[in-house]
Amino acid sequence: VFDIYGVTGLVSAFCMMLLLRTFDELKDVEIDKDLFPERALPRGDVKVSDVRILSIASFSVLLLVNFLFARQTWLPFFIMITYAVLTFKWFFAEKIHRENLFLTMMTHQPLPLFINYYLINVALAADGADHPFTFGHFILLLLFSLPVTAWEVARKIRGLGKETDYVTFSRIFGARGAAYIPLVCLMLSGAFCLYTGRTLGLSSSFFIITSALMVYAAFFFIRFIVQPTHQNNVLKNTALAFTTLLFFNMLFHLLQKYGLQWQL
Repeated sequence: VFDIYGVTGLVSAFCMMLLLRTFDELKDVEIDKDLFPERALPRGDVKVSDVRILSIASFSVLLLVNFLFARQTWLPFFIMITYAVLTFKWFFAEKIHRENLFLTMMTHQPLPLFINYYLINVALAADGADHPFTFGHFILLLLFSLPVTAWEVARKIRGLGKETDYVTFSRIFGARGAAYIPLVCLMLSGAFCLYTGRTLGLSSSFFIITSALMVYAAFFFIRFIVQPTHQNNVLKNTALAFTTLLFFNMLFHLLQKYGLQWQL
């Protein structure tokens, strides 16, 4: 059912992604000047003040929409937005976090879980219902959150001989060791997707496509683990393609089976 809670979830998801993007830009303004001078902010194509305005606008829309139209989900929204602000402030321990990438991953990666937990609760509140959060919803939470972790780690992996002053997971765990993290996340996400499809009784094409995507991702990650060269480092794009196609595959088959009801 797509009602006011559906609209709230849609607007909130967009504004939350925009807010986090502005947070990332504002957190790394000084570092980007040295390590990534080609980016828009260091080049001067975009002003820091403009990013701040966009950040404040996104934050304001999130508060307004949720407080006015989504009272049933105030608690998960408050948890999500509070944790997001804490990540922006580096949990008030910026120096420690900047010197320890693994700690940063451990403290920042729960955020996708809180975002997806909020979105699932918004869906559960649709049509005036008050459905409980079940084990099946927990599987969905992991299904949609693990690929985010996979992409975040994959984009900070370098091939042999390609490390710079930028701290990466491949510097910490080695190129091969680091590649196992996103690989495991993506395979778990695929397995949870298959489990969910079986629970919902989706058609056989869903399982064929999901399995093919898992084989696709495994091939490129294992190839890099065997030969961690710069040429084989397509991990970030592989994680992105896998995630996008996995989600669209699920969306298509869900709409095919259940359709969509509008109640605005």
